[in-house]
Amino acid sequence: MDPLHCSPRRHVLAALATLCTALAPLSQATAQDAAAYPDRPVKIVVPFPPGGAADVYARLVGQKLGEAWGGKQAVVIDNRAGAGGVIGTDVAAKAPADGSTLLMVTIGHAVNPFMYSKLPYDTRADLVPVGVVAKVPSVVVTGPALKGKTMQDLVALAKAQPDAVQYASSGVGTTSHVGAALLESMSGAHMLHVPYKGAAPALQDVMADRVALSVDIITSSLPLVKSGKLNGVAVTSAKRSPQLPEVPTVAEAGLPGYEFVSWYMLLAPAKTPAPVLEKLNAALRAMAQSPDFRARVEGTGGEVASMTLKESGDYLDAEFTRWAKVVKERNIKAEP
Repeated sequence: MDPLHCSPRRHVLAALATLCTALAPLSQATAQDAAAYPDRPVKIVVPFPPGGAADVYARLVGQKLGEAWGGKQAVVIDNRAGAGGVIGTDVAAKAPADGSTLLMVTIGHAVNPFMYSKLPYDTRADLVPVGVVAKVPSVVVTGPALKGKTMQDLVALAKAQPDAVQYASSGVGTTSHVGAALLESMSGAHMLHVPYKGAAPALQDVMADRVALSVDIITSSLPLVKSGKLNGVAVTSAKRSPQLPEVPTVAEAGLPGYEFVSWYMLLAPAKTPAPVLEKLNAALRAMAQSPDFRARVEGTGGEVASMTLKESGDYLDAEFTRWAKVVKERNIKAEP
């Protein structure tokens, strides 16, 4: 064979051999890093104040990770509240990508890229899913003045008097805001959004009939519904909540296809080694099988979730698509 024809092939093979030789130590190092992980304390950033659902789940996950690792490394919770979760998310996005920093997020993570004109990080490029921890439904609640009203009654009222019916939320872009925005989007109703600085003041005004309703996460609204201080009109999940079995779903109550649950997902900086992500994801899925973990999540009104890395990524992608549409339709914008 003509050596001129053989030469290019030999060059290609030689180049491939050189590349493989160069990559081998990197592959071995990555595997060794995963085997040794965690070799330092692990921090879970919570971009919200202590006491909320994200904080509760982060602390529960941190405790269970510490137990699974035999106390080899501490897991600490770092609350970095502010700007609808942006401040804490920015901290995690810029942290070393070695598995030492994780981030607990909820629906706002999928809403913020479309609600803010500019963010200090790239939501989809700078962070990747580790796993979904839990899903929690919300409850459409009203005060005494609307006691006995059904979901159909509220929608009819909002349609008859656009923007006359007010709904309270924990703030722009929060779970209670987007849950109600989705309800508006699917029903064609128009209500007036009244944002508060947290669930507590929002629900206080619903109980006092200053605001008609709220679409509040069951974790905070459940005790008030059970005590009769709030009226549970409908739950937002696809099926009824075991905590409020007598309250119909929004779909049952007249809005077919409506389903809205808050999800709590653990993320990591995007360049975290894949074997480390797999190790963390496996720990989350094992955790989901623990009777103690399940009981504690269900005690908050939530449901344990268990997803692979790919399933978690697909789930988050679908949420980005869903909320981009709602934010655009309802013209939701961040407060200046």
